Amino acid sequence: MSFLDGVRLALSQIWAHKLKSFFSLLGVIIGITFLIAVITMVEGMNRYVEEDLAGSIFGVNTFTVVRRPQVQTGPASDTERRRWARSPYLDLQDVGVVRSAAPGASAVAFGADRRLSDIRYEDRRRANIRAIGGSAGYAEIQGWEIASGRGLSPLDYQRGLRGVVIGAALEERLFPAGDPLGKPVRLGGQRYRVVGVFERQGGLLGNVLDAAVLMPFRTYNETLSRERNRVDEIHVQAESSAAMDDLMSRVEGALRADRRLRPSEPNDFHLQTSSDLLSAWDQINTILLTALPGLVSISLVVGGIVIMNIMLVSVAQRTQEIGLRKALGARQRDITLQFLAESATLAGVGALLGIGAGVGLARAVEAATPLPAHVPGWSLALAVALGTGVGLLSGLYPARRAARLDPIDALRSE
Repeated sequence: MSFLDGVRLALSQIWAHKLKSFFSLLGVIIGITFLIAVITMVEGMNRYVEEDLAGSIFGVNTFTVVRRPQVQTGPASDTERRRWARSPYLDLQDVGVVRSAAPGASAVAFGADRRLSDIRYEDRRRANIRAIGGSAGYAEIQGWEIASGRGLSPLDYQRGLRGVVIGAALEERLFPAGDPLGKPVRLGGQRYRVVGVFERQGGLLGNVLDAAVLMPFRTYNETLSRERNRVDEIHVQAESSAAMDDLMSRVEGALRADRRLRPSEPNDFHLQTSSDLLSAWDQINTILLTALPGLVSISLVVGGIVIMNIMLVSVAQRTQEIGLRKALGARQRDITLQFLAESATLAGVGALLGIGAGVGLARAVEAATPLPAHVPGWSLALAVALGTGVGLLSGLYPARRAARLDPIDALRSE
């Protein structure tokens, strides 16, 4: 019997005993399902973080001056947390220092924000929104585009007018059947007028950015700010990635000089780039992919033990068949190859079912949540190889046992 004959025989056995085969392969199916689902979600997150998320938070070729790190690549010590708590808040004076230190920057913008309980229009409301007070160029440096209406004008910024641009989720909630432009909304007990709507951001940050309201910083400062002139972030955009390092050094030196920090003293502010976010995600990614083999192996080992037991039962049931084949000239190698082909096929079918279930699970999560999913081709090949490998290892002992049967004793068995 050739290897292909063994494969065909295994497939016929699976088809003839569907329920038995399914429970026999359950361990392999669960292991491969978990493997594919996790890899698919991790790869989807990799793409999203590298291509969309980092740019949408920090902007292209942009670094941000903040009071304390917003993204950390490891646990902070108690000393660091106490130092960050003592750091002074940024203010408009710091904005002036940064502007003076970065004359070659493409853009410098700043903003402050706070969470508010809701935004209202007539009898409709949306809870948990983010109110942002931004300077001229804030939306542009963030890469936010206008879907309808207009953005904030120079006059809005200069006079602190109460025009606001709202996110797509707010438009859907407050104006489901009407045009929001020119309509009054209430925010934090204050009244504002909608002048534009941002394009939908989507993705993991969609629930945050699409539920945001942007207004001139002067307006925010006079109506919603908890502390006048406080700034949460200062964005500096360089002409190219090569110019970023020089700009960051200039800004850092200027802020240290303005705050009279001695050379031995650490910064009481933080300069953050998209690379900080990517480094943090790389650490999470490494942990997930390191823990994955151990978690998957548990199910595969259980599945392998079940397949081994099934193959031992198969050897016992087909003892006379094995004896007859050996009496007709079959060698030990032929018998071994037959049973290995059957066990590998059995596990391979389980791997294919696991791949289908894993991809389906990842797509279901993608459809129901903002989490992205991507199925890399190498993960499918890895899943099939793992499933087949488990089948070969599980079938090795039963195959050797069948191959060593004495043909006379085998023919006499009942």
